[in-house]
Amino acid sequence: MKIKKAAVSFLVVLTIFTGLFPGLHTDAVLFKPDTFTISSEAAVLINLDKDLTIYEKNPTKKMFPASLTKLVTAMVVLDNVSDIDGTEFEAPLAVFDELYGQGASSVGYSRGEVAKVKDLLYSLLMLSACESAGILAWNVGETQTEFVQMMNDKAAAIGCTGTNFVNPHGLFDPNQYTNARDMALIAQFAYKNYPKLIEIASTKEYVMGASSYQEEGWKTIKHTNKMLDPNSEYYYEYCKGLKTGTLDESGRNLVTLGSKDGNNYLFITLGAPLYDADGNAVYSLYEDHKNIYEWVFNSFSYQKILTTDREVTEVSVRFGRGTDYVLLVPSDEYVTLWPNTDEIESIKEDIDTADFIGEAALIDAPVKKGQVLGTYTLTYSGEVLTTVSLVAKNDVELDRIAFLTDKARKFPDSVWFKAAIGMTILLTLIYTAIFIAVAVHRKNKKTGLYFTKKK
Repeated sequence: MKIKKAAVSFLVVLTIFTGLFPGLHTDAVLFKPDTFTISSEAAVLINLDKDLTIYEKNPTKKMFPASLTKLVTAMVVLDNVSDIDGTEFEAPLAVFDELYGQGASSVGYSRGEVAKVKDLLYSLLMLSACESAGILAWNVGETQTEFVQMMNDKAAAIGCTGTNFVNPHGLFDPNQYTNARDMALIAQFAYKNYPKLIEIASTKEYVMGASSYQEEGWKTIKHTNKMLDPNSEYYYEYCKGLKTGTLDESGRNLVTLGSKDGNNYLFITLGAPLYDADGNAVYSLYEDHKNIYEWVFNSFSYQKILTTDREVTEVSVRFGRGTDYVLLVPSDEYVTLWPNTDEIESIKEDIDTADFIGEAALIDAPVKKGQVLGTYTLTYSGEVLTTVSLVAKNDVELDRIAFLTDKARKFPDSVWFKAAIGMTILLTLIYTAIFIAVAVHRKNKKTGLYFTKKK
């Protein structure tokens, strides 16, 4: 199946401008574990339930994705192949020419072999088969180059700003790079929008289906993530998938999901060491993931930081019947994930009423319950947790007698009063001038000072 270039370009533009790829907003409320360190060079931990970034280490540092690349490869394939069970692709020679001599991971497909897209995806995500990536790319795109452009368009649409792909399998190229924050966006987008990808990438063991060269069940594959294997020393029961990636240039990379008691997390690590000082292979990336999950599962809980009945401040009210102030309360509750050991009192608050009632913090009655009179912002370690409106807790009725009395008292000092006085004086002067002019005219006429010209 080939995808025409014009159609692909139109799809990308349409996708961006119709909002099919909504930006993934993850507020940063960063915390730091104090009982262990992360050995990986870069990392990002996100709580998927609240879209909260809990922990970061060098999130924007330029890194090499290695086989984490295949997550984007799988997304582009699923965008373009609606029936992965019924669609088959043939393996072109170009795929194997590119991979020859590079020590690429493989499931065992050969030139000219025809396989189902479903099996290609399972071997791609579980076993990290590089020839499967190439077969998918050459068949979905007119060329591998065309497919890679689709990958880059996808990453850009998701919101990545520090990622570039030049191949679909992740073998080293200095121009193929990413960072932990971008990989978190990619993995989070997959989690929210590609359930089939998550299902495949979380499978522990899979029996390969028949191809044109192989009979049904010709190979059983296992996930490369040792945390999914109950027989491994690195097994962790609360971990799922998703993708490993290892190169000499990249170190060990890993994307996993962690779920326990209804709490769901995504953790990305890049650049864990390959060897210790003695040259022995080490897998500290698995310790990183287990430690971070144990930390959030055991040390964090959802806490109600803000309630709608909390009396935050008060505002003076003029002409209120029976009261001269109104209490302000938050318009909304705020519940978030918070460390059990960190006091909520360490959260800082900022109250702003000036934009609503002026610097004098004074308002005239009547005031309606729920009327917005300010904003309330909570911050922690310089990061904004939330901003909510401050609203009147109750009605304050107008005392009309006090209102009218005040207006009467202030009327002599008002502009209107002064204008009325000025107008009165002006009219009086005009009237006086006219009166005098008329009187003079009558007097002159009576004394004969006016003469009629003879004819």
